[in-house]
Amino acid sequence: MDKILKTARFWSVAAAIGLTAALLLVAIGCGGGTTTTSATTATKAASPGTVYVAVTGSGELSAGTGNMGFAVVDLATKKVQMMNLPEAKAPHGIIFSPDTMTAPDTRGRVATEKPKTILMGNADGGSVLVVDLATNKTTKTINAPSGAKLAICGMEKGPDGKIYLASMGDGIVYQVDTAGGTITATPVGGGDTTQSICGIAWSADGKYAYLSNMFNPNDPNQAGYIAKVSWPDGKLISKIENVTKAPGTGSAAPMAHQSEVTPDGKYMYVTDGIDGSVVKIDMSTEKILKTIPVGKEPHSIVFSSDGKKAYIAVRHEPVENESSVFVYDVDKDQVIDRIPGIQAPLICGLILDES
Repeated sequence: MDKILKTARFWSVAAAIGLTAALLLVAIGCGGGTTTTSATTATKAASPGTVYVAVTGSGELSAGTGNMGFAVVDLATKKVQMMNLPEAKAPHGIIFSPDTMTAPDTRGRVATEKPKTILMGNADGGSVLVVDLATNKTTKTINAPSGAKLAICGMEKGPDGKIYLASMGDGIVYQVDTAGGTITATPVGGGDTTQSICGIAWSADGKYAYLSNMFNPNDPNQAGYIAKVSWPDGKLISKIENVTKAPGTGSAAPMAHQSEVTPDGKYMYVTDGIDGSVVKIDMSTEKILKTIPVGKEPHSIVFSSDGKKAYIAVRHEPVENESSVFVYDVDKDQVIDRIPGIQAPLICGLILDES
């Protein structure tokens, strides 16, 4: 019996020594420079991820000047890298390529593996760029159909796994085939349903799409609304009216910009770029719950895969010619952090890499 107890005490002490040594090694690794393998691994494990942001430059619907392409924002270090693309013409849309592994219920906007390729959508001309992230260069340009008034704003992966484009130019939803190199119009949107859409979201079961109509050029006094349509035939079911305020005399119309449904399917958030807020909608009742002020000009929102945080692209923050990514606590419905440093007055869509 004494022999057994001594043996047990020996292994207990050995285990304690081993655990202490392991903790010391971890502490040393975490305290070292980020150029070492240990530090890089530790930083990556603790990192909340990377956000890719479409950088529009200084022009809204037509290519202006300054940085145009995308920004890479490290959420852990808050460092920003600007990636200019010669083919970029006021890009608004951005999404991971269809073959990228993404988290469930994030519509292709939250990567779970290191992405190799992203797609970017130009507002000027309506082309889609295929961008290699290893070289940060465009490998393919997919042009809009001849005669189409396609001005890309939002890009989302639909229930069928295909990539869809929301058009500010005609209010129509388009579909891009990256393998075939084509863009085609769908029967969704346009006409009396929508005139200028920036966002597209889907119900949890994929039976309905929600199109955020920014404004009606035929009725400039109409407030922004969400059009609920059956998917994929595009039949108008209903409208969620007055998502944004109607324009006042001599003021710009608040716009229902990009929209996104939380991963649990309970809420939809719509950014209002002119009013500086996000609008929260209950998906079960399709009623507006609240309007939350967030910043000068929010444009796009993406949720983490667990739905606890969101990241919002905000223009003209902290100064007029720069933009930022705001970190948003979903449970509290409030901004909890701001990451500045995007050197452009206009930014648009954003996507999240959690790998």
